Amino acid sequence: MSAKHAPPDGMRASFRFSTEDFPARDRLEAWREIVGRAILKVEVERIGDCPYYADLGLRALPGVAISRGVGTGMDFRRTPALIDSDDLMLDLSLRGGHWMQQRNREVALGPGEAVLVTAAEPFLVSLAGKDNFLVFRVPSRAIAPLIGDLDSIIGRPIRNDPEALRLLIHYAEFIDKSPAPENPEFRDVAATHICDLIALTLGASRDGAELARGRGLRAARLQAVKAAIIAKLGDADLSVGTVAARCGISPRYVQLLFEDESTTFSQFVLQERVLRAYRLLTGPLSCYRSVTAAAFEAGFNDLSYFNRTFRRRFGLTPSEARAARGPGNEGPGDGATR
Repeated sequence: MSAKHAPPDGMRASFRFSTEDFPARDRLEAWREIVGRAILKVEVERIGDCPYYADLGLRALPGVAISRGVGTGMDFRRTPALIDSDDLMLDLSLRGGHWMQQRNREVALGPGEAVLVTAAEPFLVSLAGKDNFLVFRVPSRAIAPLIGDLDSIIGRPIRNDPEALRLLIHYAEFIDKSPAPENPEFRDVAATHICDLIALTLGASRDGAELARGRGLRAARLQAVKAAIIAKLGDADLSVGTVAARCGISPRYVQLLFEDESTTFSQFVLQERVLRAYRLLTGPLSCYRSVTAAAFEAGFNDLSYFNRTFRRRFGLTPSEARAARGPGNEGPGDGATR
């Protein structure tokens, strides 16, 4: 087993595996040994003559593992011999669908649906067709205190809080894209937020829900608000009202989320706009874009204000930043209005 494909030691690192990285004759056995038995603790078998493919990315946080991947033509079977913990696994189908069986309960998951599985008992997950899946593995002790009757949920479709499930999926994407995933403080907080969102998705008790909403739900909503802002950064009508409507919350709640970070909606928008303008002016295609075009594309509609904001943030003018990208990059945009 090469270092490139070795499983993460103690689930501490990020990890990716694809059957395409191996010769065709070795793919199934590599998936069985490296991912199935060593990481997921399951036996993997092909389903008849179905096309076989697997690609998995794993992000490990303290006590929490997030697996995201694509698979087709395989069964995942937890056998008694591979049981090593009482962890809980929230299994989601993002696109496609798959089938799960545990405790004589059978669930067919469609896109956007989830089921809770316990790692302490045998189960079977079957991916006959192509499915994009997302699995959260968390310690039972982190979830049980927040839930009223955990046993009644295992092996049944999850339909308690679709907003919490949507935010959980979004928060997992945020963790994947975070520039500081190895920061210990970030990892600890992110793990707590994931557990909070899972508890709300499953149906937390009154006290558990109150605690989870004040931590994980609030953090996930803030990340969703930020993503909504960045997606519409160039829109002239971007406002706290339009973002609130997009996220299904009130404008005042949006403002309160930013107040928790000692900032404001307007300050965040301005920061992201000036950073986008900087990237546009210093990126590989900057020679084809004028300063004016970059300013408007980033969402500024006042060039004087843009120039002052840019200089205050970066200590140089937009034209100077654009010129500093290096020699030999001249293009048709160089003669455009600055």
